[in-house]
Amino acid sequence: MQTKNLYQVLSLESRDVSFEELKKAYRAKALQLHPDVCPSSVRDECTKKFVELHKAYEVLSDPNTRRMYDNELMLVESFGSCDSSCDQREKFSRKVWEVQLDGLKKRSADRMASMKN
Repeated sequence: MQTKNLYQVLSLESRDVSFEELKKAYRAKALQLHPDVCPSSVRDECTKKFVELHKAYEVLSDPNTRRMYDNELMLVESFGSCDSSCDQREKFSRKVWEVQLDGLKKRSADRMASMKN
């Protein structure tokens, strides 16, 4: 799991955005961070951020990887902050299991639909 929220990398405030909104946000940030337009003094930093931006867009622009990422993000958020001394059983809540089950059901339905085609 990545440490940065991919929606925040794209400067999106919500997960509930359309593909067009996602593409628009990516293009706007890409124009700011592309290494060819950055001053040479910050080119290395811009390049790193541009690569991060592109990876975020790759994940979120594909419906399947976006759904998997959203499920992972919900799991991380439901764990909350907990240091290494926490008991693993305390971190798993009913919601975590429901999110996992929902993700499995969606992937299964997608597989069944693609087998029919």
